[in-house]
Amino acid sequence: MVDLFVDSYALVAYLEGNPRYVRIFGRKSLATSSMNLLEVYSTLLRKLTRDEARAITMGFIPIVVPLPPDLAYAAGDYRHAMRSAKKDCSYIDAWGYAGARHLGIKFLTGDPAFKGEENVEFVR
Repeated sequence: MVDLFVDSYALVAYLEGNPRYVRIFGRKSLATSSMNLLEVYSTLLRKLTRDEARAITMGFIPIVVPLPPDLAYAAGDYRHAMRSAKKDCSYIDAWGYAGARHLGIKFLTGDPAFKGEENVEFVR
């Protein structure tokens, strides 16, 4: 069983060696989406070569889970609600949050927009 859905913030924090995320990644069963993989890969391309960024992100392929296309509606509703509350929420963040809800697990992030949100494990 999967324990947490990790967003891009969590994946990057883990790669940067944040001890809180390293501990969580070592003890929990994790899931993420291909969109989060895209975001992490794009972030790594700012500092690394394409081959280096691919090699690193390939390590996350085993935790990528498929999400149904109609989840787009829940993600859109969530993003709209967040933005209406004046919280910055990207499409990928909304997709991940909706994915976590769909899977019945918590959404792991350190993104300040999600602090205090329901179904979120917030770690900085």
